[in-house]
Amino acid sequence: MANPGPVAAIRQFCLECQGNSSRSVRQCADEDCPLWGWRMAAIEAEGRPEWHGPDAPRRALRVIRGQCMMCAGSRADVRQCAARGDCVLWRYRFGVRPQTYKDVRRRFFAPRPLKLF
Repeated sequence: MANPGPVAAIRQFCLECQGNSSRSVRQCADEDCPLWGWRMAAIEAEGRPEWHGPDAPRRALRVIRGQCMMCAGSRADVRQCAARGDCVLWRYRFGVRPQTYKDVRRRFFAPRPLKLF
């Protein structure tokens, strides 16, 4: 999977955590993990109410942000995370889609017209 969406990325992360065993992901007992409630969302059509609805992808992104904060420890460490090639959640570490982050960053650092009095 080249660039999975946030829900599929959560599933892939959980599979990697559990040694690529679907059974282990299903039976995962680590309820303290921010991703625990979303680990089955990518493969089950029915399920928890937070998996459905127009804001479900946003909630998945916020959960990924929580996982990254727990893993790295601070906002600065999340920003400087070096796990680009190793972590499937890396693209979503800011809690937004990568294109949204790029657009905001582009606007923030864009040249502004000089205003003379």
